[in-house]
Amino acid sequence: MDCVVGVGSSLTRVVIDDIPGDKSISHRAIILGSLSDSTSIFTHFLTAEDCLNTLTIFQQLGVPIQRDGATVMMTGVGLNGLNAPANILDTGNSGTGIRLITGVLAGQSFSSRITGDASIQRRPMKRIISPLKDMGARISGKTIEGKSDIYPQLDIEGGVLHGIRYRLPVASAQVKSAVLLAGLFANSPTVVEEPELCRDHTERLMQGFGGHLTRHGDEIHLIPGRLANPTPDTPIRVPSDFSSSAFFLVLGALRVPITMTGIGMNPTRNTLMDVLIRMGAAVTVTDAAGDAFEPHATLTVSPSSMHNVDVNGAEIPFLIDEIPILAVAALFSHGTLKVRDAAELRVKESDRIAAIAMVVRAMGGQIVEYEDGFDVSGPVAIQSFDIDSHGDHRIAMSAIIGAVASGVSATIRNCECIRTSFPNFFDILNRIVDPPVFLVSDPVT
Repeated sequence: MDCVVGVGSSLTRVVIDDIPGDKSISHRAIILGSLSDSTSIFTHFLTAEDCLNTLTIFQQLGVPIQRDGATVMMTGVGLNGLNAPANILDTGNSGTGIRLITGVLAGQSFSSRITGDASIQRRPMKRIISPLKDMGARISGKTIEGKSDIYPQLDIEGGVLHGIRYRLPVASAQVKSAVLLAGLFANSPTVVEEPELCRDHTERLMQGFGGHLTRHGDEIHLIPGRLANPTPDTPIRVPSDFSSSAFFLVLGALRVPITMTGIGMNPTRNTLMDVLIRMGAAVTVTDAAGDAFEPHATLTVSPSSMHNVDVNGAEIPFLIDEIPILAVAALFSHGTLKVRDAAELRVKESDRIAAIAMVVRAMGGQIVEYEDGFDVSGPVAIQSFDIDSHGDHRIAMSAIIGAVASGVSATIRNCECIRTSFPNFFDILNRIVDPPVFLVSDPVT
């Protein structure tokens, strides 16, 4: 399905109160809710394909889960209550789903198989398989000619695990979470050393459910033990996804004032906001609040003259998913955006550094690629363009925002991938844009 952006769009100021629930937290809500000894009700759950696949997988593993729109009601079966699935488990397009669920499956008393779509079958899995094998897991996968990693489908022979001390070689919330989830089933404590802090949704929710998890400096200590929701009759609201709000945060900084309510403000997730403010964006935070698990707030952003900055080091893990839209913002800003230490982008849904370069060049900009980043200079006179997202939702949405912000016409191909993370993206966008952005099922020629 292709997306078509018309030339000369006019934009209207809006208040957005329906940014969908956080994808990372929605995944973890299903996983940890399933492993608890209690019932849980989660509201504002992300009803996108990625998270619905995780929900379906735990239903296949025997967890009673019901969904009414964005409300999920579930009865946890405890750490020892999952059942062997009758079929291969399918995570669709979700790297988070396959890596975290593999950590859970490694500690079961049964064998299982897990896979995903064509994109997932090209995602490297050795990063989780190596520490899980150190814990005693038995996991095998496919090899790809010319590559040295392991890829899905993964065959997992469940069994007894033991705790380990593991130092993350790179900042990765997925690897950290896979090890911690496996650690729940181990016969001894697990310690994860985290040289660089990365998103901590797993730790927050695990602690909220009574898990024996503590942090000591850069070490996370987990003692295996039961999980239970302390307030089973009180709904837990999943905050709106900061990564989804990022597209409209940038549009607001470039073209039209925008206010968004209920946005997740986990400090390991909202670094893009800090970078945009450093670039000169006018962003205000109001109605800041927190609950048992995650903080949230209202964000208001207005168009500003911005200048590009350097982004590297400890900031990268906190905005790895937002780098594509940051690169688009760089085309409208003065000076050079220099991104380094972001080699992780090479193994996302696509090689995102190469994909970012494709978008920048198609829009009329220049980019210098490095193995772990790139340089983009601005401002640029944006030109009309036609690109293929190659099924990467963040590349597709970034290109769309770039076209809308500049007022040029554009065709972005293969946009059906957007619903994997942001099912109402076009509904929100078209409350701002006139004429509306539209989707066509027949290829545009």
